[in-house]
Amino acid sequence: MLKSVEFMSLKALKSLVPSADTAVISIRDSSSVRELPLFTGFLEVLPLDMLDVCEEHSLQEARGWADEPTYEQHLLYCEIPDNFAPSLSHAQAIRAFVCRLHERGDEIDLVIHCSAGVSRSAAVASWAAEHFNVALLDRAGVGLSEANPRILRLLTALA
Repeated sequence: MLKSVEFMSLKALKSLVPSADTAVISIRDSSSVRELPLFTGFLEVLPLDMLDVCEEHSLQEARGWADEPTYEQHLLYCEIPDNFAPSLSHAQAIRAFVCRLHERGDEIDLVIHCSAGVSRSAAVASWAAEHFNVALLDRAGVGLSEANPRILRLLTALA
């Protein structure tokens, strides 16, 4: 079962000592993929490729984008080839991964990282901590004010 959920930057993750009772959600985009650690020593890792974009960042109405964008829509939303907007598929993968971890008999810490550790990872961590009623750790003290609203919406819609 989940014991705690923590969100952090890629830089902070690199300084984290791997542990067999810690699982990782690794949120990356084309700018960070070359800097990733090997993740050796962690219990499990869920890699997700998604850019930190949402309707609100583009000054558009919330829920204005498709929940499951086509390739052409990803290009429109992200403006960079090989980058993907957060989608319903990402939310479903996150939910399945975290539910599976929570159903285990042993206590597990979940670490979620993204590039800066304030938007994508904060959104996923906030949802997971609330959904499973576990401690939310924010050792950097960045808070949840910049949590990506699209990711929160997609995850919350699944519950």
